[in-house]
Formats: sequence, structure tokens, C-alpha cells
Amino acid sequence: MASNVGRRGFMALIFVFVIASLAQPGFCIYWNWKYHVHLLNRLSDTKQPLIVHVRSKNDDFPEQAIWQKDDYQFHFKINFWETTLFYCTFRHGNKVKTFDIFVHGESWSESQVCKHPNKTVYWRVYDNGFYRSCDNFHWFRMVAW
Repeated sequence: MASNVGRRGFMALIFVFVIASLAQPGFCIYWNWKYHVHLLNRLSDTKQPLIVHVRSKNDDFPEQAIWQKDDYQFHFKINFWETTLFYCTFRHGNKVKTFDIFVHGESWSESQVCKHPNKTVYWRVYDNGFYRSCDNFHWFRMVAW
């Protein structure tokens, strides 16, 4: 009899925990959003492509060659713990730069413009650096070569 009461209490506690977790503001909708990242080559050099290598803790995408005025894009959903992070190595000629291109929850990768269900982040690579936008209209230089 005591073990049944203990089991019921334990199950009730688990039920309350699950409901409380799901009741977090926006959890059900927010966790299911698909995020998109676009990497756009706007370098002046037309003779060689920009080489990009995107990685995260759990993903390692193959290197991509992006020719001038072209782009590479990928999409994903954030992980359950909301700690999703993608970083990229950019190579062009003798220049190499590696930095985070998506960090879930940090203001520099999610501006107010990004807080819409499509969750798209754009990166343009120019001769003088890397520019980010969330609406493909307002661009901010984030990183220099």
C-alpha cells in the first residue's frame, strides 16, 4: 500500500514537472521554430570562391565553395536545452577567419528583427569584413577580416 502511494506521488511529481516545463512562455512554439542561416559572398574577387566550413558541437557540414554573389544556406531547429551554437571558418586566398555565426539567445545573433517565426540570419562577406542582418535590409559589421 505504501509503495502505491509513493509511486503515485512520484508520477504526480513528474507530471507537474513536465507541465511546468511546457508552460514556459513560448516554449511549445519557440522550440519548434526552424532557423535559417545564409552566408553570402560579396567579395570583389571573381576568380576564386569563398570557402566556408560550418560546424557545431553535433554537426560538421562539408566545406562549401561560394562564388561571388552566390550564397550557401542551412537550416535547423534549436536543441532541447536551447544552447545551439554554430560557428564557421571562412577562407579566401590567404585570409582565414573563424567565429560564431549563430548563438541561440545572444543579442548579437538574435536582434529584435530576428524574433519572428522564420528566424533567418544573414551574413554577407565583404573585402573589409563580415556583416550580419536579420531582415536582409539592415546590415551591421560584426567582424573584420
